[in-house]
Amino acid sequence: MSLYSLEGKVRMERGWDENGWVRAAQAGDLSAFDELVRRYRPAATLTARGVLPSRELADDAVQDAFVAAYKALPQLADPNRFGSWVGSIVRHRAFRIRAGERTPPLPIDDFILSYVPSIQKELEEEEDRAEVRCALGQLAEELRTVVGLYYLSDWSVGDIADYTGLPRTTVKWRLHTGRQRLRALLSDVNGEPL
Repeated sequence: MSLYSLEGKVRMERGWDENGWVRAAQAGDLSAFDELVRRYRPAATLTARGVLPSRELADDAVQDAFVAAYKALPQLADPNRFGSWVGSIVRHRAFRIRAGERTPPLPIDDFILSYVPSIQKELEEEEDRAEVRCALGQLAEELRTVVGLYYLSDWSVGDIADYTGLPRTTVKWRLHTGRQRLRALLSDVNGEPL
């Protein structure tokens, strides 16, 4: 199980064993859950941003989802499904917030909160990528999610397929189409092709 950090992001190496991290987190290892949060937070944020109108609401949905996931982690029967399970919790929370059914904040102590990655680092990265994000925001949701996970979160095609439940060929097609549309959007903004 090997993780390394690059530019403040946790990326998955070939030897990373999600199943092992999930089992360790289920056994009460908060640092293992922290690694899972680091791994899935960018995807969760993209998922919530696809549903909600503001970054703040998306961050609320993501935080609520990870707290709910932590509390329900012992009930997760198949550790290999952690990514899609968290994704469904995020979508559910985001749709509830969008519908105005704002869930009351879950009680959580400062100890657990200290293990949730800082939003500050994400905001700094966000500023650096403002132009790309603006163009990304103009893509259709199905393209935006796949392109965002691939380029902003450094996920592989296989990881995206597992998380979204899409076939790999569909993920590849959406990446191709998304790249073409981003090139056109970004060349319009800059007045020159990429």
